[in-house]
Amino acid sequence: MGLLSFLLGLLCSFFTGVIHSDIHNIRVRGYRFADGRVKKKLRMVVLSDLHGRVFGKGNRKLLKKIRSLKPDLVLMAGDIMTAKELFHSIPATVDVACDLIRELSRDYPVYFALGNHESRIAWKPEKYSFTYECMMRRFKEAGAHILDNDSEVLKEYGIRIYGLSLGPGHFLARRYDHVSREMLKALLGEKDREHYCILLAHDPEFLPDYAGWGADLSFSGHYHGGIVRLPFLGGLISPKRYILPDFTAGCFSLEGRHQLVSCGLGTHTLPVRVFNPAELLYVELKPSGEE
Repeated sequence: MGLLSFLLGLLCSFFTGVIHSDIHNIRVRGYRFADGRVKKKLRMVVLSDLHGRVFGKGNRKLLKKIRSLKPDLVLMAGDIMTAKELFHSIPATVDVACDLIRELSRDYPVYFALGNHESRIAWKPEKYSFTYECMMRRFKEAGAHILDNDSEVLKEYGIRIYGLSLGPGHFLARRYDHVSREMLKALLGEKDREHYCILLAHDPEFLPDYAGWGADLSFSGHYHGGIVRLPFLGGLISPKRYILPDFTAGCFSLEGRHQLVSCGLGTHTLPVRVFNPAELLYVELKPSGEE
């Protein structure tokens, strides 16, 4: 009995250490792509699922990590704030998001797409003490380029960046709406064939539809890496409560197009990450044939 108690205590201490480390340390995962439509080398840092998390006073640790990568621009793929009150003050997470955007936008363009948490303020306004319009105005005033089913062309680089916003039915655990290519055309328009197209789409589940619509490179998050990452199996669970879901983290390719899924930076509801450190994506995009 004494040995069993000792082993259980050792195991608890081990996993407590892992959780603490994964929540407080930031891993960078890097990728490189080339395409003939790209005019000039571009370095991007991608954040998702910060959920109001602070890494050091004023997010100093996160800002230092981003600046060390020397990006040309920063992309935010949703859920930078949190619209749940169990472990968070919602206004405080908006403040964290605004402070981070303000600091980053002094040095880089910041492109911001909505996740389900930002959108939830608009879906259920009666639940919140501030409005969706107020939150969006604060993000814009902090310096973000908001892409709410909208896009911007960066002519210098030969790319167009889209931001996809989905409705509440796409995020339900028990019954949810599927995404179709026709629906993406209705929300985003026809894919721009002149430019290399980057899509910020918070939910990674619909990869075949993003690729089918024509996104050359998609960035998603939402799954938090599956919360617990298992050797050889990947992420344990999705927000829709699927066990061992697809597309929890990493690079996925379909029809010559690519989707990168971030493990995200923060947590909500359950402050747990196991074998799953907070993560930034770093992506280099260059013209075909360039060294």
